[in-house]
Formats: sequence, structure tokens, C-alpha cells
Amino acid sequence: MNYRLLVVDIDGTLLGSEGGISKEDKKALAAAQRAGVKVCLSTGRALQGCHWIVDELSLDGYHIFFDGALVSGPDEELYVEPLGRGVVEEMVEFVRKNDIYLELYSATDYFVEWENWATEIHRSYFKLEPMVVDFAELGGGEKFIKGGLITRDAEEVAKA
Repeated sequence: MNYRLLVVDIDGTLLGSEGGISKEDKKALAAAQRAGVKVCLSTGRALQGCHWIVDELSLDGYHIFFDGALVSGPDEELYVEPLGRGVVEEMVEFVRKNDIYLELYSATDYFVEWENWATEIHRSYFKLEPMVVDFAELGGGEKFIKGGLITRDAEEVAKA
């Protein structure tokens, strides 16, 4: 059987518990590429958190991010399904009213209004650097693909 495409999940599949790619997996993926198989990542992660994986594996094709809301190649967005502007405005209003931490993601950036423990996790584990902004000042030009309410304890979960 001739395979032409290999689609690989990242968390818990390609990346081990330590957050790295095993030597065996690197060898197997390189062998697949040498055999003419295109290797594609498919993940719920943001594109920004996957650049190091793409580079480490020398992948040059299209990949699936944000659970399918973005399909992107080296210099091209093939498909993007952004959140509606009204949805983003409702999210911002809700988190401000309830004092909950919100992260917004575009194809190229990760936005927060302030840094906290979650920001540090994103830095160390996902290798993401946030843009700290006032969400009200972002305007309508940014296409947000994902928004996430981040809670730490039962009290914050109850507010969400």
C-alpha cells in the first residue's frame, strides 16, 4: 500500500510526557518523508505553539491547528474559521464582569489583558509569548480563532 499523507496528533501522541519528540519518532517521520509521504500535524494547539515542532521535524507542508479552525502552510492560510465578532465581544464583557482570565488567539498571536500563572505555563510548555493588550482596543481588524477562559479553582469555575 502506498501512503501519501501521514497526519499526526501532537499532545500525547508525538510529544511524550516530558514534552519532547522521541528519537524513534523523529527517525520514523524522517523515513516517511524520504519515502515521499507528506507529514501533517493536527492539533488543538495554536499555530504559534507548534513552530518549534515543525522546525525540529523539517516539515514543509500544511498543518491543522485549533482543532481544525485553521489550516496553514509555511506562508499561507488555506482555511480559517474565526469566531464571530459578537461572540468575542460577549466573551470580553463576561470575563470583565466576572473577573475571569481570558486568552484570545489569532492565527499569528496570543492575547491577554494581564499575565498570571497560566501565562507562565504557556511560556514554558507551549513556548508562547503573549501580547498584553486592552481587549477593548483591539478593534475589529483581528480575526480571533480561539478564546479560552482559564480558571484555577472551584470558585473561579463557578463564576465561569
